[in-house]
Amino acid sequence: MEEGKKKRKYTEGVKQSNRQWDAKNLDRLSVAAPKGTKERWKTAAEEQGQSLNQFIVNSVESAIKAPQRPQEAPAVQDTTTAQQRAQERPTEGIPLHTLEQRIRRTLYRYNGAIRKDRKSGGYTVVYEDTTLDFPDYAALLEYADKL
Repeated sequence: MEEGKKKRKYTEGVKQSNRQWDAKNLDRLSVAAPKGTKERWKTAAEEQGQSLNQFIVNSVESAIKAPQRPQEAPAVQDTTTAQQRAQERPTEGIPLHTLEQRIRRTLYRYNGAIRKDRKSGGYTVVYEDTTLDFPDYAALLEYADKL
């Protein structure tokens, strides 16, 4: 301990005051996780310079704030062709590779990826838990714009 600083006594009064403040300002949770999880979380928290509690709170909050993706592909409502729909969009004059990169970036935020079916000319968006099929590029672009 540094010279000149007194060690503060942690008296019963201080303990009681801390308990009262905690009860008034904090919610308490108990988390059950498989054996070994606590050590992995603790190591990850230390790597980020956080306490285990703050690491868990931040992780849960970021999961809540993460954008939520639609669970289904939007149905194509009209019978117009992909070329007609593409011409109606305000993407005219933007190179196709630029649009594809915009879609890929948008999907990346939701942990999704694009696959092109060379036989049908359609597209599939792949997420961890589901896949969404699109009949053409215009439908995919419409979906990505709604995210």
